[in-house]
Amino acid sequence: MAEGRPRALSREAGLSPVAATLSLFQAQRLLASALDRRLLAAVGLSSSAAEVLVRLGAGPDGSRGIGDLAEDTCFSKSGVSRIMDRLERRQLVTRRISAEDRRHTVMEVTSAGREVMWEALAIMQLAAEEDFASYLSDSDISQLAERLDQVVAGIRGAEVQDPVTGRGPRQSRPVVDTDGGGALG
Repeated sequence: MAEGRPRALSREAGLSPVAATLSLFQAQRLLASALDRRLLAAVGLSSSAAEVLVRLGAGPDGSRGIGDLAEDTCFSKSGVSRIMDRLERRQLVTRRISAEDRRHTVMEVTSAGREVMWEALAIMQLAAEEDFASYLSDSDISQLAERLDQVVAGIRGAEVQDPVTGRGPRQSRPVVDTDGGGALG
């Protein structure tokens, strides 16, 4: 083992789960940072805002609820709402009351938002090819996607005890309480 290096990070016996997780975090931050730079320069959106806009536009009629978007992105509802506020100020999305349930607000992509969404998707595609796929084979990418989907499904499906009541089980819903910061988040 390397001097002064914690055993959990040692690569001598293969990549430990801790080291693999840290490598995943590092890759995610580098990829997100590179994508943020590209998106901010081209369309004035962070990767978080672009993801929300793309997922919203991918809905059956270009509209979805904030809760659905939060579930898909693993952002908090308040984080998605903050992103929506900024997208709405730019007239890329609009809000309306749900026809099915008047207690819920539905977000819709505007025609201007759809144009920005397509630009953002093109930038995301280029970034994915240059900053990600160029370092991996098609087989590696396919296997990585499958394994990451397994992790996501496992974490989302994990039953945990309620920390307030001490009873369980309840469904775990990990979320990121961030909206990506940046210019137009």
